[in-house]
Amino acid sequence: MGRFFLSLFFITTLLSSCEVTVKKNDDKEKNTDSKIRNGIVVTSKGIKVEQAFLLFEDGTLVPDDNLIRVNQKVILRLIVSGWKEKEGKVFVSGGEMVETSEGDVLFGDKNLFKDFSDGITSRDAEYISMNVVISGVTKLFDYYKVSFQVKDDLATDNKLEGHYKLYLK
Repeated sequence: MGRFFLSLFFITTLLSSCEVTVKKNDDKEKNTDSKIRNGIVVTSKGIKVEQAFLLFEDGTLVPDDNLIRVNQKVILRLIVSGWKEKEGKVFVSGGEMVETSEGDVLFGDKNLFKDFSDGITSRDAEYISMNVVISGVTKLFDYYKVSFQVKDDLATDNKLEGHYKLYLK
């Protein structure tokens, strides 16, 4: 039983870091820009999502079909603006969840940015990265759906959320 939970823990590992900039946009926006790749669906309010794409750890782009290998780190990169700033800092919160094509939740973290409770510089805050690794596969699924959300703690209406799917080779 202990091995099962250890495997489940390693099924998906998530790391995060973030950076942000300020610009006011009250309109709800859906991705129609060609700089949003990999089937990423993102909706935002008050935040402008300029780019959204997937990278491998070596910096190469994930192919549009989102085919990855087991134990291969995938990085979601969001380039955004519109965060509210206080004394040169931005305060964000957010989470990520990984579920299988059958709806089983493998990983969920609602507090990805807990290490940034003192805020981050507005200059640094324009890049948000969230990392996922699918490992310890004991059963095959059609896909893994990764859902994410990021909120502006200083302007609670400002937020973005979305999802994308990963497929194993």
